[in-house]
Amino acid sequence: MDLILQSLVPLAFVILLGWFAGWRKIVDAAHSSSLATYVMSFSFPCLLFAKTATTSLQNLINYRFIAGLGLGLLGMYLVVFLFNRYVLRRSLSHSCQTAFVSSFPDMAFMGIPIFLVLFGEESLISIVIGNLITSLIMIPVTVSLLEIGAASGVKTNITFLVLKVFKKPLVLAPVIGAIFSALALHLPKLALESLELIGGTTSGVSLFALGLIMSQDKVSISKPVLFNVFNKTLVHPLIMFGLVVAFGITGALAKEAILLCALPPAIMTTMFAARYNVLRRESSSSTVVGTVISLVTLAIIMRALKIGS
Repeated sequence: MDLILQSLVPLAFVILLGWFAGWRKIVDAAHSSSLATYVMSFSFPCLLFAKTATTSLQNLINYRFIAGLGLGLLGMYLVVFLFNRYVLRRSLSHSCQTAFVSSFPDMAFMGIPIFLVLFGEESLISIVIGNLITSLIMIPVTVSLLEIGAASGVKTNITFLVLKVFKKPLVLAPVIGAIFSALALHLPKLALESLELIGGTTSGVSLFALGLIMSQDKVSISKPVLFNVFNKTLVHPLIMFGLVVAFGITGALAKEAILLCALPPAIMTTMFAARYNVLRRESSSSTVVGTVISLVTLAIIMRALKIGS
């Protein structure tokens, strides 16, 4: 129980601190985008590169885990999309955005600090794999569907989009790190210490930025919001639990996969809602409410998985 509290209480404190700073205008909430850029383009990529470059290739490429986690993330997306599109008869854009909110976990902002406390730096490999799956498959699919639904005159070239995503530091860093690992290249001690110095700021800055972002959003509690939060924080980890059993994933990797899917909706889902002007209030409210509720649901799931016992 102590380990669960160690992972969630500091997390809640830093998020609350960021929210208070934004609410009281001590820090301009507009700076949250700059802090997010710092995490996504600098500190987190440095941390991922250092970890993947010093991890054996065998640990990086676990086909069973990759297949199970991929099916868990993309399967949830497909189920929610089909349910909204063909059962609830919602529009293509609305169905797509709801599926995105219900299946894209907040790996960068909440996943990193929780995993570092619970499982150590080895668990960052799970976040690397999850990030690659969402960046190279889920995001391009979502962009395609949203643009088809919007019937905009300017279409995004999907090949160009994938190449653009691949150029992002968050995707490129672990790929280069994996190449270092495959070629057994030695990372100098000073270089490793430098990368770990900036990488070590990732957790605190990301949570503070999350609090700032939450301070800007007006929360609206509605049936769609509760539906999204229920799917993301409870249904998604249950689906992943079934896949963990089906794929025979055991040990820490099994717990990491389930916890990844139990994380609340990622902030990026709100950015997509704003960009395409679809379900903006529902998406931002789902992120805020989901983040708050996940502090309780994550503790319950950790207890059920006997983490920290």
